[in-house]
Amino acid sequence: MLIALIMLALFATRATAASIEYLYIEASEGNSSGGHVALQLDDEVFHYQHHDSGLIRLLRQDKQEFHFLYRFLQNRPMHSSRIEVSGQTFLLLKRYFKLQFLAQEQQFKQLQALHKDRLLLRRWLAKQTANADLADADFSKILRLNAAGLFYSEPADELVNKNPSTSNPAYSEVMAGLQKTIVQQYGQEYLARRYSEISNNIKTLSPSHWTPAGSMLNSDNFPRAVNPLADSYMDAITGLIAIKVLQEGHSLRSDAVLITLEPVTGAERLVLEKFRKHLTLQFINAFSSERPDWGRAVLVNVAKLTALELTLQSGHWVFVDDFGPDTEWMTVEQFGDHTARMQRLITDARVNFRQTRQDLLTTGDVSEANYSQLEMAANRYFELLKGNQNQPVRVIGEQALPSKSIALPDWLAPNLTAAQLTTALHELEQYESQLFQELSDHYRYDLLTRNCVTELFRTINQALLTDNKTDVDESTLTKIAMKESSERLGGAVTAEDNFIPFLSFQSVQQHYKVTASTDLNSFRHQQLTKLLSRNNGWLTAIKESNTFSSTLYDYNPDDAFFIFFTDDNWLVRPVFGLVNTAAGIGQSLFGLFSAPFDAGKNLESGLTGVLMSLPELAFFNMRKGSYKYLSYAQFLQDEKL
Repeated sequence: MLIALIMLALFATRATAASIEYLYIEASEGNSSGGHVALQLDDEVFHYQHHDSGLIRLLRQDKQEFHFLYRFLQNRPMHSSRIEVSGQTFLLLKRYFKLQFLAQEQQFKQLQALHKDRLLLRRWLAKQTANADLADADFSKILRLNAAGLFYSEPADELVNKNPSTSNPAYSEVMAGLQKTIVQQYGQEYLARRYSEISNNIKTLSPSHWTPAGSMLNSDNFPRAVNPLADSYMDAITGLIAIKVLQEGHSLRSDAVLITLEPVTGAERLVLEKFRKHLTLQFINAFSSERPDWGRAVLVNVAKLTALELTLQSGHWVFVDDFGPDTEWMTVEQFGDHTARMQRLITDARVNFRQTRQDLLTTGDVSEANYSQLEMAANRYFELLKGNQNQPVRVIGEQALPSKSIALPDWLAPNLTAAQLTTALHELEQYESQLFQELSDHYRYDLLTRNCVTELFRTINQALLTDNKTDVDESTLTKIAMKESSERLGGAVTAEDNFIPFLSFQSVQQHYKVTASTDLNSFRHQQLTKLLSRNNGWLTAIKESNTFSSTLYDYNPDDAFFIFFTDDNWLVRPVFGLVNTAAGIGQSLFGLFSAPFDAGKNLESGLTGVLMSLPELAFFNMRKGSYKYLSYAQFLQDEKL
């Protein structure tokens, strides 16, 4: 009996045991050039990143995506220390990091909402007072209506034109069917009546009263809720546009639809006919929805129903173009420079498209999520195929929800006087300024005292204080945090003494309860190891030691020009570093003459090359080269993370 109880106790202890991983990413050119650190909790990785705004932000990424970004695309070796913790400590850390991430997201979303409100108030005031000084170039960049770009070009003159363009005959039948559906469900005059109601509601919109009082937030809490005027106005305008699209039978834009020659099978047709009924019901319900962005939902549903109907009529797959506004383009020349890698990406995209189609038949039904996955897979595959036809291609940017946008057309404004707008704008600017100042105080980046390392340790130590009283002085809190860290993590590491990524990794190994350490190779090291195992070691090593003869590295314009790889040649690193430094100086000199033609790109790249190569003279490696167009599918297959 006693033995059984002991075994039960041991089993229970092991069942509640867990582990976290402290990740150190080696230095390299680009972001976090001096090295980077992160904390991996299950399949999530939390890390701090310096932004161009001068602030440091907490990021959360999927484990696989994080490893692919740093070890493959950025080609940086990673080192992991597994730390044994109790199940309670693991949950404490995970909950606190998630809370911090969500709170910070909300804080900066509110700042963005205030910025949009300010732009909108300035626009209305400028139109009333004819004051050109209030005009803001950011207005059309920031205040944009998602999904409206599926039907209208920019500038959207047709929105205020009494004689809109005639609908494309190919879409007329679809639009007529949707109009009939609305009449059957809501009545003949529903759209006109709804349009009038929304227009009247817009005229009664008024800005919030912004009254700063005391501290507006702290690093642990969400900011108080606000009602952004711009969001309400944009949702209302989007609703009006959705109604106009239906009333006028407006066509999808030609660049908003992807027409393929891929035939639809009989089995797929049956599944799609069922999905059409589901999507039609969603389209109807969107009008009675209480969600503020119902207009966007209507526009997206109309676009998807149109593509779906064309698919069934033509017998070939038709999809809505779902590439977002931040799409990255690849020129014909770039495609040619990376032919082998691009063909691998095309193969991956084809396999994914076919597998996603097969999944639809396996389930026998289509949900909106499944159809969006198919839509994204098709967009990626057929877009990449354009590269084989000597056309520029979009390589990144597919989205689950089509988001083609247009600048906010403000043809209808609230009934606010210039005095009301001036007062509201003054209050908002004060509130926005105070919020930004507090965010800056909490998240201002500093190379030595507030960087990716110090903030990670501060967050860990703050998480361990969750169950302790905080109404004591800071020195006492520090002692409590160190005590909790020793009990829960096996030791204590202070943020102030560990601001260098490499040294922080050593501190973790010395002080925390590390049960395993793992070195994870970068992409080039992985491939080089395979290559050396198959070929003559010395000849292959010499061939792969430089960017001219290497078969594993294609020059990436994002990398400053260099000649020798020094990450795997430490003995001759100073010699190679001297050559790389000379190459950087040469590019800089060339950049002085080419600056008028390339906006200083060569000069900047050359100076960066010199800066990155100088540490190699002292045996310290930073230059590794990076890769832009690697196969994520191959990464998953090789890593099996």
